[in-house]
Amino acid sequence: MENNNWKWYEDSVSGGGAMSADCGAPGQPKRKEPKKRFGWAQLIAGMLVVGLLAGAAGAGVTLLAQNYPGQQLEAAGDGPSGKAGGVVIDEDAIGAPDQTGGAKASEGITLGSAWADEDTVAEMLQKCMSSVVGIDIVGTASGNAYWNDSGESDPATLGSGSGVILTGDGYIVTCNHVVAEAAGEGVAIKVYLQDGTAYDAVIVGRDGLSDLAVIKIEAENLPAAAVGNSSQSVVGDTVYAIGNPLGALASSVTDGIVSGLDRLITIDGADMTLMQTNAAVNPGNSGGGLFNSAGELIGVVNSKATGENVEGIGFAIPIDSALPIIKDLMDLGYVSGRPYLGITPVDVYLRGGSPDSFGFPAYTTRAQVYAVESGSAADRAGMKAGDVILALDGKDVYGASDLMATLYEYKIGDTVTITVLRDREQVDLTATLGERAG
Repeated sequence: MENNNWKWYEDSVSGGGAMSADCGAPGQPKRKEPKKRFGWAQLIAGMLVVGLLAGAAGAGVTLLAQNYPGQQLEAAGDGPSGKAGGVVIDEDAIGAPDQTGGAKASEGITLGSAWADEDTVAEMLQKCMSSVVGIDIVGTASGNAYWNDSGESDPATLGSGSGVILTGDGYIVTCNHVVAEAAGEGVAIKVYLQDGTAYDAVIVGRDGLSDLAVIKIEAENLPAAAVGNSSQSVVGDTVYAIGNPLGALASSVTDGIVSGLDRLITIDGADMTLMQTNAAVNPGNSGGGLFNSAGELIGVVNSKATGENVEGIGFAIPIDSALPIIKDLMDLGYVSGRPYLGITPVDVYLRGGSPDSFGFPAYTTRAQVYAVESGSAADRAGMKAGDVILALDGKDVYGASDLMATLYEYKIGDTVTITVLRDREQVDLTATLGERAG
């Protein structure tokens, strides 16, 4: 494949062009502490962030993590050793049955209604609210902390979102983009229950394609959500969005209706089929629940339309399409049945082509190979860490998310030609796609 636009490669180490991917583990789920309190200044700052998002010219769709200044949460991709996107999965939390025939973790999911004959709507919503948690991504490592008045290092919040408790023993579903930053030493996931009790969480599994992730806290007898059927929803049904908007307003409930079904939405270059609602959702609602009038979880909130003259257009991942993925993440730590290349990709920026109208160099996002799993399809094809993936079978690939979306168009056993940039030369590699091993 001939492509002369990519003569220059800005190395992630020397040029700072690539996002780093570290492989440290999140903190262990033991310590409890009071839920942090937010002052009006922080709340107003969060509102200003929302205002900036909503005021952008032109309509678009944004993922609903609450990102803090200087931070950018990125979607995950294909990871090493059965793990996802450079984050080390806590294998002890994966709930597949052991040799003694123990039950799968996903068997603890409750199907059915939260509504009881004696319940009012408010009582039903209280049950739903108790199953929704707030999530903070916090950092204490160098560059991810600030100094308090006592001269001690305090953790900095890198992003916030929401999650829904699936089982009484602590499995929680959220959005992948909420926890994707939780990699590396000194970065951890904090989970807050409705009563303010705090837990450290570990990642069980995450999937960039569906934007779903499962995390776990060490707890018992938690109020798990009742899971319903999104396929039974019709336009006009009453729904309730529950989450942690702005990372500060935990257990917020907004109501609305199902505004549309099976909406094909493009987010960060990836197509998703989502439910549409006019229930108010804001940054921080990502990973929270969309519940029907029976108190059943029918969707995982993940995005909203933003832009000038855009109002009341939110989206959720339908639970019917999400549940098989959630179960795989709980039981296996990955999604089964998908072609697997066996790399950890990160975004990198290539310089080349014609300068822009101001004379500045043009840049394009590509996917750089951060790590290659031994024995994987990529390893057998001769792929190396540092390779920059330009195309699959001649189709240009723009970044890690686009790489995963394109890869999943293939089947297990397919042979694909992968064009990479290596040492300023383009090289074609041939890989036969396998399936991710446990």
